[in-house]
Amino acid sequence: MRAIVRPVWFATTAMGVLAVTLTTHAQAPAAKEAPPAASAPAPAPAPASRLSPAKLTEVLATINGEKITRGELLDFLNRYEIPPENEEQIYSDAIETLVNMKLVSQFLTRQNIKVSEERVTEAVNQLEKQLKADGSSLAQALVESNKSMKEVRDEYSNRIRWIDYVKLRGTDAELKKYAESHKDLLSGTQIRASHILMKVEPTTSAAEKEQIKQKLISLKKDIEAKKITFAEAANKNSEDPANSENGGGDIGFFGLNSGIVEEFGQAAFALKPGQISDPVETPYGFHLILITDRQEKPKVDYEQNKPLILNAYAAELQKDLLIAQRKAAKVDVKPMPNDLFVKAPAPTTAPVPAGATKNAAPAPGTAKPAK
Repeated sequence: MRAIVRPVWFATTAMGVLAVTLTTHAQAPAAKEAPPAASAPAPAPAPASRLSPAKLTEVLATINGEKITRGELLDFLNRYEIPPENEEQIYSDAIETLVNMKLVSQFLTRQNIKVSEERVTEAVNQLEKQLKADGSSLAQALVESNKSMKEVRDEYSNRIRWIDYVKLRGTDAELKKYAESHKDLLSGTQIRASHILMKVEPTTSAAEKEQIKQKLISLKKDIEAKKITFAEAANKNSEDPANSENGGGDIGFFGLNSGIVEEFGQAAFALKPGQISDPVETPYGFHLILITDRQEKPKVDYEQNKPLILNAYAAELQKDLLIAQRKAAKVDVKPMPNDLFVKAPAPTTAPVPAGATKNAAPAPGTAKPAK
């Protein structure tokens, strides 16, 4: 996977997740480089029905004293299709999402935003109608997700409280200001870039980091002095595993909502075509970025796109909120339990008799079909 895109199976902020209650059809995107299921069967969370109450109440994380149990994690994971391999990353992303949900919930509780029981009941009734339309029922969903009605109502209460908080903060003046300062994001403008990556490991010292930066600065000077082209420098020096031998560091077109690492995207969009950045640090290391093209899109009309602008504003509001909350939060996350995932047996290649139809079972970890 190209070393500027972080593989995230879940929305690691709470945005959107707060709106998901007892849904079994949402699927996380499968890893682009995942091997085929025949060679690497997808892992599935160990079924809750096979676990003892002690296992289900096992504490996997605490956030300011509030617990996340194995049961909560399993309920969350079972909403998604789990891609093969990367169990540690999946666990990390899922726990991070649940931690963020708790932090947002705790913050909203402190804001003392009142939500009437009638509004919660209306939301739960809507859920029940949706489940019936899918051939299921609320009672069945409660059993399958190991949830109580109180937990469902609490989740909807949090969702409504968040919506009210966003509306309180997102005045017309604030949204117009946001739209003006985020034109590229909202319009879908794309740029094409090439980059040179020099990796940094968690164990890399400050002195070694400085040496890497200086090497990139020296490379930039040589490129600008036309001693070497950017493509030649990338082919010779870039440590991005996705950079082919003659790829020149090209990563194609992307937008600010393309899943690009934020530090990389923000630095790239600040450049004009033909410009080369100073060394940019991301979780992968240090990059030199060259912009080779820009596809400008028209500025969005505020009145026609207010819902889009409000959603983008809400996402950034929550990101900033979480950054602030984590600074003061006491978060303790346990290592992934060894028995959290179970591997499905490798598929057999037994021939199907002529005229017979193969009954395809759902892939492990995918949503169960409606009954």
